[in-house]
Amino acid sequence: MESVVAGKYEVLKELGEGGSGQVYLVRHIDLGVFFALKVLNRALSDDTRFIERFKREAEVLLRFSHPGSVQLRDFGKTKEGLYYMAMDYCQGNPLKDVVEKEGALAPERAVNIAAQILDVLQAAHAIGIIHRDIKPDNIMLSSQADGVESIKVLDFGIAKLKENMDLESSMTMEGVSIGTPHYMAPEQAAGEGALDHRVDIYSTGVLTYELIAGEPPFAGKTVVQTLLKHLTQPPPPFDDSLGVGPLLEREILRALEKNRDRRFQSAAEFRDALRNALIAPQNETPLWQAGKADKENLEPPAAETTVLCLDDDEMILNILKHLLEKEGYRVFTASNCSAIHPYLFNSQVDLLITDVQMPDISGVKVCALLKKSLPELKIVLFSNVPDRDLERYSNECRSDGWISKNATPSEWLKKIKTYL
Repeated sequence: MESVVAGKYEVLKELGEGGSGQVYLVRHIDLGVFFALKVLNRALSDDTRFIERFKREAEVLLRFSHPGSVQLRDFGKTKEGLYYMAMDYCQGNPLKDVVEKEGALAPERAVNIAAQILDVLQAAHAIGIIHRDIKPDNIMLSSQADGVESIKVLDFGIAKLKENMDLESSMTMEGVSIGTPHYMAPEQAAGEGALDHRVDIYSTGVLTYELIAGEPPFAGKTVVQTLLKHLTQPPPPFDDSLGVGPLLEREILRALEKNRDRRFQSAAEFRDALRNALIAPQNETPLWQAGKADKENLEPPAAETTVLCLDDDEMILNILKHLLEKEGYRVFTASNCSAIHPYLFNSQVDLLITDVQMPDISGVKVCALLKKSLPELKIVLFSNVPDRDLERYSNECRSDGWISKNATPSEWLKKIKTYL
């Protein structure tokens, strides 16, 4: 790196390095002000589409100001052809380091940190800015003389631009180490394009959970396994020793709803709910239901062939269960995607029959992820959409086949048997 960037920033030292580039402590030669200068790596700087989007995003970020955010002050290009962003320099410790050093934090402290993050997000969302990468690495924590802690949210903008690139690469590398996927909302994990501010609410819910529990709620051995847990698995309950009241547990659980319409609809709503949960009487029953299921109850007596049916239509599930049990198969049923995980990983399921049009996560997307994590599992799509569309969906997610609901139940059974 040159000693002076763009003729005005004197490089003093390197502060760190991330997936998008390196960060330096610099001093503005004329103003004498210190900044954090993020220099994008060569791959991003040479990506024409990325840079055009980066410039548009930077114009918006230059207008965004909040005491809890690190404001973007300038952007441009170095002599070496690398793009940079000059941001306010803030001292403190990355929240990631605090969690690694101290482990689980007291609920009151965790809520104070989360509420400040949500304050920043509320202001950003109000002008159409979505962070999309809220995680401990992107939060700086500092303490004042009186012991009061304050936060700064880092990396507004660049996370949004990098998201698609990171997700596409992580989905193709089964053994890659897990970073950001720990905090991805289900709609991000499923690769949906139309994302909104509620991805930040989910990620802040994950972060809040991690601050209190000492570890994030969803962690697989690979990226794909972690994304699959976001899509299908309920978060594990807090240990009683952590002192999490039932109301606080309920509010964090709501932020982690897989269906974004069931989450808090604004950062301010989540912030206020967290604060109120600390002072309200703790006499309500927590809403952990699926997370407290006893593993033994998920394992019926052994049978030769097991079928798991996923559909939000109770009548369809009853018909399938009756047909298949009459033939001697062991049958599980689930009416939402979050309920299938215990069966898939605690029981030997041979065939998954999934409706395409599930209300939470599309059966096509669930199939695509399961085929990466559990390639031996046979999966059949089941829907009343036109056959040509059902066949196309099947090819897209690499399912083992498809069955039209428009056929008769006897025809369903006949076709199911061909997959077992």
